[in-house]
Amino acid sequence: MSLAPIYNPLGHHSPGHHPAEDTLLRHAAGTLPASRSLVVAVHLPFCPECRAAIRLGEALGGVLLAEQPAAELTADALNRTMARLDTPASHPDHCTEPVALGRDVALPEALLGLVRPKWRWMAPGISRIAVAVPGEAARRRSSEHVYLLRVAPGTSLPDHGHHGWEATCVLAGSFTDTTGEYGPGDVAETDVSLMHQPVAGMGEACICLIAWEGKLRMR
Repeated sequence: MSLAPIYNPLGHHSPGHHPAEDTLLRHAAGTLPASRSLVVAVHLPFCPECRAAIRLGEALGGVLLAEQPAAELTADALNRTMARLDTPASHPDHCTEPVALGRDVALPEALLGLVRPKWRWMAPGISRIAVAVPGEAARRRSSEHVYLLRVAPGTSLPDHGHHGWEATCVLAGSFTDTTGEYGPGDVAETDVSLMHQPVAGMGEACICLIAWEGKLRMR
């Protein structure tokens, strides 16, 4: 079976840092938190290796689903399904058109309709754009957070850790922390055990999508 090619912002280059295998499988199964799933979705156009892993996970899930015994549907199942299809999926207060986040940096397709592309100042050299979390996560926004972050070259973020997980995908530029160096398309995942202080690389601003759960732990 032939598959249509998917646009890779880096041409033939593949990122060196990928989501964990468990993260990819949960994304394929639809069990990954919505905010973290956005990070994976932004990474996939960069990475043919992870796209292949997702396709394999979806195929295996389809086989397992086909082997499950049939279930009885309720009398109003069709009406409830059609009602959900009529519900708008986009966020009318946010942008639905491709928007440049910086020079030669376009808004990823996975984020269309989820952001209002206006940078807000946070600290010297650091600005952010809030990203709306779709689905269930929107109802518990206090525990899941998603932002586009722009950090000026050479600027350090505060030294911090997390009470939950954190996932980041670089869109442009680069950053380094105690776990390594990350460039366009790379994904960094952390947990409660890590304290780190990311520093943007020199040359151009680091623009990334960052999602995390729970409160930050500042050092």
